[in-house]
Amino acid sequence: MFRLSITFLLLCSAISCSKSTQQASAPLAEFTVELNRKNFKEWFAQCYPSHDELKWRLLGWEQHTAPGFRLAKASRKPLMLWLEDGHPLGGTSDHGRELRDTFGDLDLVPVLGKYVIAADDFNRAPKIIDSAQGELIVFTPGGKIIGRTSATDVPAVVEFLTTGLDSFASMSAEESGATISEDLLSGASRTEDDFPDEGLSLEVFTRAANSLDINTIKRNPWNKDYIWFNSDEIKRFVKPIKISGKKSLATDLLGRIIDHGLLPPYVGAPSSWDHENTLESELIFSCNSIIKSRSTYLISGSAHYEQDGKVLNVQMRGTAMYDDSRDQFGLLEIIALAEYVDGNNAPQLFTTALRKVTSIDGWHRVPPKALSDYADAYYSVSGSGNPNK
Repeated sequence: MFRLSITFLLLCSAISCSKSTQQASAPLAEFTVELNRKNFKEWFAQCYPSHDELKWRLLGWEQHTAPGFRLAKASRKPLMLWLEDGHPLGGTSDHGRELRDTFGDLDLVPVLGKYVIAADDFNRAPKIIDSAQGELIVFTPGGKIIGRTSATDVPAVVEFLTTGLDSFASMSAEESGATISEDLLSGASRTEDDFPDEGLSLEVFTRAANSLDINTIKRNPWNKDYIWFNSDEIKRFVKPIKISGKKSLATDLLGRIIDHGLLPPYVGAPSSWDHENTLESELIFSCNSIIKSRSTYLISGSAHYEQDGKVLNVQMRGTAMYDDSRDQFGLLEIIALAEYVDGNNAPQLFTTALRKVTSIDGWHRVPPKALSDYADAYYSVSGSGNPNK
């Protein structure tokens, strides 16, 4: 637990997005939900994917095609490559989300253990890949295709993988042990290269909600996206750090969070919100402790947009830890509860959980550790020691 410095006990830094001067065509809808400092952790646990929803990530995926082929050669196993429009382990398609549920089924574990398994975005894969749809392809280590399928149900995938193993086992040693040409593995681009280590990447999980009551809300399927800020933009979140200081977050930065993290997961909803249509939006970082160059923050905020008869009302809460010596967040988590109204239709509800991702996550993998362990890993890698001591 952080020891509070008496000198900086009252230190706070605030970020707000100024109210638009544009007049609203209608008064803001009443939007009151119970989201506060005390129930933040409970809400975050509800909205962030649960262990059961993330079983698929524990299977040992190679995150790109080329290392998958190299490991298949070293292991003398066939390669099962999972391809989607958007990386299967990150922001992906409806087909990819269906397969995530499939790979969480324990019936697949025995057969998957006989493969090297890899996942990739077919838009960024090397030249050997000719896919234009979400699918599973079984290869020999030498690059010969044994089979491919776009099926997503468990029985069909099990049958496909079993048949692939039988075909591989019937091949000659020369055919099954061939090595793929490195030229065929060229031409790939890695999604994580779009997010340099010095930037800030937030993973975003959005769910449609039946209720914004923590006691009655159901855990609906989630969509995933990413938001990235460069190193200069990170400094605009909390700097300068000074007692009772407040700083307005530029409309473009808060707008990026709203455009990527607060889009309603409903048919007909806007694909973006015009910043000129904001009625009132703010995101406030209040510093509640500081030790040396590390400060911790409580986050609160709201967003209200009205555009073409569609209204968005959001409440946000969060927590953050910032390392001033590195101009980087060690931790950043935000939960948002939202109401979306389209014309005279009944309000539609959704939740969003945002969490910082570091390079140790490979950008696609959901952080695999508890919050405290995640912080320890970040500071251990960056050489700053344990943040809780």
